[in-house]
Amino acid sequence: MMKKMFKLLSCAVALTALTAGFATAAVTIKFAHNGNTIPEDPQNVAVTAFKKMVEERSKGEIQVQIYPAAQLGDARTITEGVQMGTIEMGDVENGPMGRFVREAMVWDLPFIFRDIEHAHKVLDGPIGKAFQEKFLARNIRHLAYNDGGFRYFTNSKRPIRTLKDLEGLKIRVMESEVMLATMKAFGAAALPMAFGELYTALQQGTVDGQENPMNLIFSQRFYEVQKYLSMSQHFYYPRQYLISETFYQSLKPEHRKIVADAAKEACDIQRAALVKYEDEMKKVLAGKGMQIVEDFDKPPFIKVSQEKVYPMFYAKIFGTEAEGKKVIQQIIDTK
Repeated sequence: MMKKMFKLLSCAVALTALTAGFATAAVTIKFAHNGNTIPEDPQNVAVTAFKKMVEERSKGEIQVQIYPAAQLGDARTITEGVQMGTIEMGDVENGPMGRFVREAMVWDLPFIFRDIEHAHKVLDGPIGKAFQEKFLARNIRHLAYNDGGFRYFTNSKRPIRTLKDLEGLKIRVMESEVMLATMKAFGAAALPMAFGELYTALQQGTVDGQENPMNLIFSQRFYEVQKYLSMSQHFYYPRQYLISETFYQSLKPEHRKIVADAAKEACDIQRAALVKYEDEMKKVLAGKGMQIVEDFDKPPFIKVSQEKVYPMFYAKIFGTEAEGKKVIQQIIDTK
């Protein structure tokens, strides 16, 4: 009898311990991006801040595992993983976003923003928020926008100041229909190419130049194979924190708030850090031997963008030409 009671008591204790273990088991967020691994890079500063905020505020009930440098795939692959729920979160650039929400293609349009403040007002305002909501239909929750920064031309042939200077140059661009059309309108030969292949292509002369934000020009050591850096700011480069909607809904309500708040705060941290970092990178790149072309003649490029490029995408992005013209004009007019 005593043996039987002892066995029952042992089972009860084991079951209690097992149940307690399940109750306190940490939720894990796999957080992926395809940026570099430099700790000082604003993207990594922000992701690290996100991890710290979420883990501290949840008292360890949520653990964040960071997978940088395309360990879990490129931007498109990460977004697909988030959509399927195999990756809980990602910080991804806008290039492939039009495949998931066509309105996101508008951020790829050349010279759509006057400056970084204008970009933030639009993204954080009614237009940006309306586009965020559209991701829910793809099982993705769009938590916040952050900055990849403006993109700049580099090349090995000549300084790019005018449209004439771009003519005939082979320029690598992202997998973006808008970017391909833009380069063609500007007179360049646009070549879509995987980012991982770009350095070798520049080194071998397969392409003459490329366009990227300042931090990537530095981190990818393009200064070793590119002589000229033009301060063109032709494309704005938004990124976004995305989370699997299935995973998000599986979280306790208080955990959802922790994750959503931390995402917004981390993106604000990233934005502030990028302004300082870009100034630093410009000086560093000049010190590495790059010729910085400050006198980039923007007005003719803006004219070509508005007259030739935008009309190609009014209906493609927004369904009708009238709706496209209206929304793009609202973006341009935002103060």
